[in-house]
Amino acid sequence: MTTPAGAARTSRVLQALARAMAGPPAVPSGAHVLVAASGGPDSTALVLGLDALAPAAGWRLTIAHVDHGLRGTASAADRAAVEGLAARLGVDCVVRAVTVQPGTGLEARARRARLRALATLAARTGASHILLGHTADDQAETVLLRLLRGAGRGGLAGMRRRRGRFVRPLLEATRADVRRFLAERGIHAALDRTNADLGHARNRLRRLVLPLLAAEFNPGLVPALAALASRLRDEDDFLAAAAAARRGALVRDGRLAAAVEAEPPALARRIVRGWLEDGVRPGVYAGHVERVLELARRPADRTVVLPGGMRVRREADWLVREAREPGPPRPFCLAIAPGEQVEHPEGRWRVLLSPPEPLPPGGAAVPGPQEALFDADGLAPAMLLRSRRAGDRVHLPGVGTRKLQDVLVDAKVPRADRDAVPLLEVNGSIIWVAGVVRAAGARIGPATRRIVRARLAADGAPV
Repeated sequence: MTTPAGAARTSRVLQALARAMAGPPAVPSGAHVLVAASGGPDSTALVLGLDALAPAAGWRLTIAHVDHGLRGTASAADRAAVEGLAARLGVDCVVRAVTVQPGTGLEARARRARLRALATLAARTGASHILLGHTADDQAETVLLRLLRGAGRGGLAGMRRRRGRFVRPLLEATRADVRRFLAERGIHAALDRTNADLGHARNRLRRLVLPLLAAEFNPGLVPALAALASRLRDEDDFLAAAAAARRGALVRDGRLAAAVEAEPPALARRIVRGWLEDGVRPGVYAGHVERVLELARRPADRTVVLPGGMRVRREADWLVREAREPGPPRPFCLAIAPGEQVEHPEGRWRVLLSPPEPLPPGGAAVPGPQEALFDADGLAPAMLLRSRRAGDRVHLPGVGTRKLQDVLVDAKVPRADRDAVPLLEVNGSIIWVAGVVRAAGARIGPATRRIVRARLAADGAPV
């Protein structure tokens, strides 16, 4: 490997790495860092850049590769490429294989499995930091995707440079910077062919939408979106600190003063959200926050129902958060058709079915278990969204027919929540256990021309 004279001095990749690793917060001299490497260009540049900077900075590097086993011989080639790079650099390399089942939400599930595997490898090797190769282009895609899905300031702040042990030191470098960096060193890195699959929303954004926006409106779109995320992140941190400080004056004995409604709206929303989520698993959405503020503005003998069996009620000049008293399960059976939205009788969730729409070129991706896609011509004009019944069974693709009870248990759905899980039924067959698993009916196949998108949202969340 040769480096042209001056390349190390002028490389934007090395400049971005040096700034990011210097902090704040800094990765200290002598730190043992685990560098995630897939074998692709971004992570290869990350490894090479850190290797160039490590002697002066005093870092110890270990390369980590997570093998998902999803791409057959290509996965094996990626692993070999990473191990070969580590051998050439004289750096330790650790590999962990994970199993990710094909199906709905594959990308998100693979990402979670990868991060868990990296955390395990860090613990095994004693590394204090885990470095990821996300670039400014990844940040721009994240910001635009979240904007299209209705995210607020926190979501539009994008990926943070550091979250816990995970560090993204290449967020100031673009993919073009990475390509130039590798070309200067005569390095070829393999490209993941799945990145060309337009069935994934991020790939469509990367290959179709962002190039169009850059060509028609702003050639510097990627750095502009990355800079926007950075500014919003700073502002989000400032508002979070201000809200935390103000919350201390409005909370007493776990109760929140109704006077919170007089605070500036940006602070009031954050104060309420922080109070609602204090000591409980996050799951509060904007709709919950607005309803609590409405309760603070207009005293009334009513409550706001929250996820996780919680509620908020007004008591004189205070808002009180308490556990809901469990009651007997109430069965439900609601009619629904494409283009309609229905809500759980107790407000625990909403389900929206889109009108039939053309199947996108290259297919359509499903972000996670909260969504499902159906062949529009395989649905009935009117369907049912109902609670479970004794003897319910679900036909799962590639698995066969299983008891619904077993499916819910395997998915770790809490016993108290199982009667509230919506089941989409068509002609007597369950085709979707919403938020859990997609069943076999109305599946998308070679003959599919139109699709219907189904979306499950917790009460108060955007659909």
